[in-house]
Amino acid sequence: MPMSGYEMWKQAGKKAAGSKQWAARTLSKQAWKCRNHLIEKWRIYRGDKVMITAGKDKGEVGVVKEVFRKENRMIIEGLNLVNKHVKKSRGKPGKKITMEAPVQYSNVNIVDPITGSPVRIAMKFLADGTKVRVSAGRLASGSVIPKSDIAMARRKPRSTTVGHWDTDWQEALRNTYNPAPPPEITEISYVPAPPPESAGMFGSFGR
Repeated sequence: MPMSGYEMWKQAGKKAAGSKQWAARTLSKQAWKCRNHLIEKWRIYRGDKVMITAGKDKGEVGVVKEVFRKENRMIIEGLNLVNKHVKKSRGKPGKKITMEAPVQYSNVNIVDPITGSPVRIAMKFLADGTKVRVSAGRLASGSVIPKSDIAMARRKPRSTTVGHWDTDWQEALRNTYNPAPPPEITEISYVPAPPPESAGMFGSFGR
């Protein structure tokens, strides 16, 4: 089974001869720092309501705008604002803009939908076998935290056009298996051998 892009990227982060050079060309500076400390179980997605637990915006609540799994960071809408100076170019003067800076994953907790407190996330299975997120911790209500509509939707819509390597549905429904008829049995060629003669209780040991 072919590996996904995320698995190929993780494998390239290992200290091998050629993969280390390949990873250095494609990863950003922050992703290169945390390439060996990636969060395996990412449980905060786009559209979740979270609270910052450290930094200048500690205690502020916002909505996750974008996540960077290769960097263990995320962007929260309207929080952790920084000023960026843009250089002047041909016909455009320089200016200063305000933008959101990424926040570390460990400095963010999801907000409980009932209590409104920052809580941890646990995974549980419902009676029908569905895997859901549940709030956990001292201030948690234990309620289910559903995914937002943004996280459930695909960023790139799945293509419905038939490509060169796709099989047409008429060809997939065509029956191509034609089993051959079993061979006919004309005569029995197996003759069992006669049973051996009994040699008595002691056999031929006394002769």
